Amino acid sequence: MKIEISGTGANLEFECPLEERVLYAGLSNNPQLPYECATGTCGSCKAKCVSGSYEWAWPEAPARKNLKSDDELLLCQCIAKSNLKLEVRSKLVKSHLPFPSADWINGQIINAENLAPGVMSLRIRLAQSIHFLPGQFMVVEFPQISGGRAWSMTNFVEGNTNEVDFVIKMKPGGLLSKHLFDTNVFASLCGKSVRAFGPVGKAVFDQGNARDLVCIAGGTGVAGMMSILQAFLKNHSKTGRKASLYFGVRTPADAFFMNELTQIVRDSKRAVRVVVAFSDSPASKDYIAKYEYIDFDEGFVHEVTMRQMEAWKTPQTRAYLAGPPPLVDGALRALLLQAKLAAGEILYDKFG
Repeated sequence: MKIEISGTGANLEFECPLEERVLYAGLSNNPQLPYECATGTCGSCKAKCVSGSYEWAWPEAPARKNLKSDDELLLCQCIAKSNLKLEVRSKLVKSHLPFPSADWINGQIINAENLAPGVMSLRIRLAQSIHFLPGQFMVVEFPQISGGRAWSMTNFVEGNTNEVDFVIKMKPGGLLSKHLFDTNVFASLCGKSVRAFGPVGKAVFDQGNARDLVCIAGGTGVAGMMSILQAFLKNHSKTGRKASLYFGVRTPADAFFMNELTQIVRDSKRAVRVVVAFSDSPASKDYIAKYEYIDFDEGFVHEVTMRQMEAWKTPQTRAYLAGPPPLVDGALRALLLQAKLAAGEILYDKFG
């Protein structure tokens, strides 16, 4: 099917295979298409159908309820049934970053581990190698579970790899959560087949950028930050840059990756600073002493970040945000209004 998309300042044309979703067909060649979660939860890929017919891949996609008319659709959930002409309100600007091509790849779970209450890690071996940028994610689909899930890679690899690591949080009432976090299912996850689309995502670390980094993450939003900080370590000694990670969880029992974060701070000779913010209950003295390379604070993570703003803000600062939409929105406002960062230096992919 031929897809024509018009937006501010540019038009796109591409072919969409039968039964493929329009966004995924477009992202294989056009990373300037508007999207954030790519899974039907955020609504960022909203478009208007000017002509042609289509059907919904996932009629229950959460963001569908936010559409205002019958001719509006989500690119990530739209399957073309004829040639389509679509309109988006976004400005279609080609990225200057070297984005690799995204595609569907079959995979197999080769490791699963509980990290904290309601949090697990998964390692997936892909049928073919990919090259992804730090901060990117993949959309992972499981057999017999409706809809895909967007998960950021936690690992960093220079060059190609066929193994990708993810961290996943249990969602109350979620169909996939009910499946993955079931005790009997978890014990047999290794060997299970999945398919994944990617790599995608625009909030990526650019090795050529000479700015200091500020990373603000809530819960499993820290996943992409782990990859970014590992990439940062490769060149920080040459550039003299510094990085700060503000990682928010509810209680010390909910924290994870503490040993990995300790190693990052140690390896960076403290060019990387990690602050863990507990919103519901503080850490004990013994807990704080156990992680001497990590700083601790109390409150919502974006509020903690702003309290410590003067300690990290420089004229050359780039911010990365990840986590639930309320956290991303709060951090975004604070960085723009309080920290006075330029909008172009605040990068995020908002997952619903």
